[in-house]
Amino acid sequence: MFNFFKKRKPVIPPFDKLQASPIKDCYFYRVAQWHRLSDGNILAIDPNAPRIVTFDPWPQLIFLEADGKRTVTEFVAYLASSYEKEVPLELDDTVLTTIDNVLKTGLIQLSTIPIQLDPKILKPSDNNIIDKLK
Repeated sequence: MFNFFKKRKPVIPPFDKLQASPIKDCYFYRVAQWHRLSDGNILAIDPNAPRIVTFDPWPQLIFLEADGKRTVTEFVAYLASSYEKEVPLELDDTVLTTIDNVLKTGLIQLSTIPIQLDPKILKPSDNNIIDKLK
């Protein structure tokens, strides 16, 4: 009775690309300090080169979620659970591709064990880097 009040959980696709991925059980974590900009975006300071990196929405999400506490599979499941209706069939591919792209920047890394982030990397820097760039 009254089943129409219950929120239906979305059907989770099988995520074949995720299941076949060699990084599915890896933890992903940040290795760069970052700063929050006034418009909701962030920038990261590359620890390996003299450059500052800004992100598009998906890479920014990956960078911010790279806390070393969740595996790639757990992260995809977390994202899938946030959809109210239909989970995109290509969600796993999008996440894997984006993680790969951010890995290539050197701003995140992978580990087979959970990682405790350095406090300087865990939260945005208090330094007002924008004023220093002007």
